[in-house]
Order: sequence, then C-alpha cells, then structure tokens
Amino acid sequence: MKTLLPALLTTALLSSNALANPMMEGHRIGLGFSSTDVEDVSWGSGLKVEYGYDFNHIFGLNVSYAQNKDSEYGLKLDGSTFKVDTDIGYKFDLDGFAIKPFIALGFARNSEKFSFDGYSETFNDTSMFFGFGARADINRHFYSEMRFDMPTFDSLEYDQFSWTFGYRF
Repeated sequence: MKTLLPALLTTALLSSNALANPMMEGHRIGLGFSSTDVEDVSWGSGLKVEYGYDFNHIFGLNVSYAQNKDSEYGLKLDGSTFKVDTDIGYKFDLDGFAIKPFIALGFARNSEKFSFDGYSETFNDTSMFFGFGARADINRHFYSEMRFDMPTFDSLEYDQFSWTFGYRF
C-alpha cells in the first residue's frame, strides 16, 4: 500500500502534463495523394484534401475529400470520395515530435463516373468504413499522415490509401 500511493500520484502528475500539451489538440488542414483499388484492381489516383480537429491525445475528427481518376484502353474513370470519421489512438509525445497510430471509423460517400466509347454510367453509394494509419507531428505546426481505409460500397471491396502533409494551427 505504501508503494501504491506514490505510483498513483506519479501517474496522475505525468498524465496531466500530457493532457496539457499544446501539440495534443487543435485544427489541422492537409493536402496529399490518394489511391483507390476495387477488388485488387487499380481504380485511379488523385489529390486528397482534409480537415481535422484533435480533441486530445486520443480522439480526433476528420473530414476529407479525395479524387481518383484513370484512363486506360479508352475507358475513362472519374471518381470522388467524401469521408467523415473519427480516429482513435494514442499520441506519443517525443520532444518536438509526436506519433499517433490510430484506427478510424466513419462514413464515406462515393461517386464514380465511367465512360467508354460514348457510353457512360454513374455510380453513387454511402457506406460505413474502417481504417487504420499513423500521423506524425513535426515540431508544433507540421504533420504527415498515412492511412488505409476500407469502405464497402455495393458489396465491393474498396481499398483507399492516402498520404497527406499538412499544417496544424
């Protein structure tokens, strides 16, 4: 019992420093690369724009928009995905550098347009998705994030990879 009280006090004091760290919360915006695969077939790549807010060292909220375009053998593909999700993980602060491995849960809205030889078709669907990734904060204002999301649109296996670089406010 004599060793339990000092251990609890030490843990509480160290935890309060982590919660008060200014690198743990705030707004961020980013721009990056996104790539989509459907059933193990490349479905194009494009730009990704994201906004996020970190509430603390565990929870964050993300809103993103990504495009995927491809053209091959006369087939043109133009698609986009809008996502709203939360990331849940733990941010490890390492003296000017922090890393947060996380899982993501959210909703995604996908729109695709295919065209081939004058014929075109449009596909729209909304789905829940699961993902995982890691975000690294460099100094106070810059970050890089890699993530892999797996929405299930219309019973197809979509895999979306993205790598984003951004600025934290």
